[in-house]
Amino acid sequence: MNISTDVAGATFLAMASSFPEMFVNLVGTFLTESDLGTGTVVGSAVFDTSFLIHLLSFSIQSIPLEWQILSRDCTMYVISVGTLVIIMWDRQIRWYEATILLVLLCIYLILLFCGEGIRLCCGKIVRCNSTSTIKVSNNNESTSPVGSYKSNAVVATTATTSKKNRNVDLLEEQQNGSENVENCEKSAKRSMSEYLFSWPREQSTIAKCWFTLVWPLKFLLFVTVPDVRVERFKHWYPLTFVMCMIWIAISSYLVSWMMTAIGDTIGIPDSVMGLTFLAAGGNMPEVASIVILARQGDGNMAMSNTLGANILDILLCLGLPWTIKCLMSGRDVTIESGALTYSVISMVACIVVLFAVIAYFKFHLNKKVGFICLLLFVVFLIFTILIELNVFFFVNAPMCDY
Repeated sequence: MNISTDVAGATFLAMASSFPEMFVNLVGTFLTESDLGTGTVVGSAVFDTSFLIHLLSFSIQSIPLEWQILSRDCTMYVISVGTLVIIMWDRQIRWYEATILLVLLCIYLILLFCGEGIRLCCGKIVRCNSTSTIKVSNNNESTSPVGSYKSNAVVATTATTSKKNRNVDLLEEQQNGSENVENCEKSAKRSMSEYLFSWPREQSTIAKCWFTLVWPLKFLLFVTVPDVRVERFKHWYPLTFVMCMIWIAISSYLVSWMMTAIGDTIGIPDSVMGLTFLAAGGNMPEVASIVILARQGDGNMAMSNTLGANILDILLCLGLPWTIKCLMSGRDVTIESGALTYSVISMVACIVVLFAVIAYFKFHLNKKVGFICLLLFVVFLIFTILIELNVFFFVNAPMCDY
């Protein structure tokens, strides 16, 4: 599709990793009618911007980041969170308020996919405004000494050499890419049989018990989800995508139901369960993806995936279910927990601190930044849980005994 890696990370990869939060909020909005989905989205956002970046920074020595891309994602993140704070302030979500989130989502996607064109237009405007300056410089060049021609020749020679080097690098990348595809296909064919039908003889008893326990699920996924790494299934990617969505929906429903039942049994509010257990569990796909991207050296794509997933969580995973619920029922969506508004406000503080810390270290993601992000996540988690449990002041009514 000829798009940059940061755009791919902020859209397709982020959308794929946001499906668990989407389905959890659908269950919380339509079935359980609780704050489980909202708490999950809020907790996932802070988990992404703090704990995931902590893991990202410790997965490699130092990752250079482009300040333009980071500024773009952080600015849109602050706008999204600020809009969410205004919408949730009275704890009533109306249909036009939920629609605003979807409109912001469309604007965000337009900025991502048309960002290069916008930059080119701005560059043309700048060049047109600087025409007079160029004419003056050309007049000065007409009286320049002979040595300037030598410098121009050096520049031309350097450009030709760099062009040849780029062609050589491109040829090597194509050769390495074809070899990687062949190796991936061979390993896929080999791993399918080993993954399912090879008994772990040399492993421990716990590993054998675990293999027996999860084997039915592995076999079910193997039968229902085509492996596009295999040659005969490489064109079946639409079916693979749909089946993955179906399995994510089923697992999200089961996890949401179990978390609601456990929370009601031990007296923990749904919002707290969403902020903690569901937020961490729903972000496991993102944990795997950003670690892989970081080890490949693509820090910008990893950061765009992290921040883009948060933006999609707010604008899509909250905006779409709320809009559908309001239009179908004709009633507003009620936010039961009054502490979630304070949690959302804390999200703004987290992203501002994150940007300031990365800017202080000259837009390099290192272990010092990761340690600060981990500390930020712990402070946020303790603060929000204490507010949810009415420790500082009265926010939520006590849970009813059935």
